[in-house]
Amino acid sequence: MPSSATGSKSSVQPAGIDARLRALESHRDICNLQGRYNHYLQTGQLKDRLPDLFAFDHPDLRAEMADSGVWEGAEGVRTLFRHMATKYSMPGALMVHMLLTPVVEVDADDQGARGMWNSLGTNTYLDADGVLRAMWQVGKYDLRFVRVGKRWKYLDFRWHVIFRTPFHEGWVRQPIVDGLHEAGFPPVTDRHRPYSPDQPLNVFPPAPPEPVQDGR
Repeated sequence: MPSSATGSKSSVQPAGIDARLRALESHRDICNLQGRYNHYLQTGQLKDRLPDLFAFDHPDLRAEMADSGVWEGAEGVRTLFRHMATKYSMPGALMVHMLLTPVVEVDADDQGARGMWNSLGTNTYLDADGVLRAMWQVGKYDLRFVRVGKRWKYLDFRWHVIFRTPFHEGWVRQPIVDGLHEAGFPPVTDRHRPYSPDQPLNVFPPAPPEPVQDGR
């Protein structure tokens, strides 16, 4: 009788529990990856941490930040973030971005994943007169991840700006101030669609990733 009770107990264990645990661990690790990126950005460590965060050996690696155009490969990613770090590195700089509304979906095979976050934060910039100005910044991360060994890394990294506005003016009067694009950069893509007061309805694609179906 005890043996049959034990057998009955084991027979009601959820199917695929190991796969579900792996998915939960992957979800946690991906959220931690995104959190570390954010902290490295704010503490000036990002340029040295890029190989830990991005799948530098993957042929499909790419990154896009607002109007930067799409940068491909390890050297392209390095160039983009080096440019961003240089542009916003000045006395009085303040780059504090909060991560909001996460959606993470891990592929059934646990080798790829998609994620999306909104971000709200502050930056500073130098105006045409060389005066330091405060600005609000809101955007959306649209990310693809790939498993590299036991770690998750960025494969396709996109950040779409919604508005980047002077603190004293607001997004209606001046939705976008200062950008990353410069001569010689890849072309600005149609994903760069920030808020406009002239639009009857401002919608900020893409939509969050659809839930992964049962089958883990």
